[in-house]
Amino acid sequence: MLVKKNSILRHLPNMEEKQLLTLDSLRFTLETIDYSYHNILKHVTRISKNPSQRNYPQLFHYTWTFLDSIRRFVKLYKVLPSNNGHAIIKSIENISSPRNTYQHLDERVDESIINSRRPFYGALKWTYHDPDANDAFTFVAISGLLYGNPGVVNFEDFDKSKPIDSIILETVDRKKEMDINLSEAFNNVSKVVENLEKEIMEKVAENNYQLVDWESKRDVILKLKRNIPE
Repeated sequence: MLVKKNSILRHLPNMEEKQLLTLDSLRFTLETIDYSYHNILKHVTRISKNPSQRNYPQLFHYTWTFLDSIRRFVKLYKVLPSNNGHAIIKSIENISSPRNTYQHLDERVDESIINSRRPFYGALKWTYHDPDANDAFTFVAISGLLYGNPGVVNFEDFDKSKPIDSIILETVDRKKEMDINLSEAFNNVSKVVENLEKEIMEKVAENNYQLVDWESKRDVILKLKRNIPE
């Protein structure tokens, strides 16, 4: 979980409104990233155990939502003041290029699909370690028709303690093919969160702020009743 129950991001003090709303928006974006990644993990685990159980529209929906949410997180993070030019997020800024291609399909259909002969939503690759058989398998999930070269498929280094490791999206940035390691991106986001929480805690201590429980005012739903005339 990127934002734990006791995270400072859930107990922000009353501060300048812009910072408060930005930090809470970051918290919400992180929960979207977390939700998307764990659904990717759930889908690839299910496929690894039984390929007939695949649901690619859902899998690639979560994949691109994951990338889009990271990009939004980067933009929001840069709104916050920084003494080092927001250096901590440079490890996840590379998400923007393929995401931009994805967002502008109508302008880049020839260069990103036809010329590259790759499916627009890309291909997902991962390694599955079967602990019972002590075997490892690499899977490649193609989003759409396999009409071009599937590319080089190599066994990635993986942690034997994890059933699934190194989930990689193979995609296109204009005419350039590129791989994005989703597992690595998720871990890098986690490090950014730890750093962000540390900075907020230091600011709270420095200014003697009081933490606030926003539970009753956060992520609420409004239900309005209307009497329907007979």
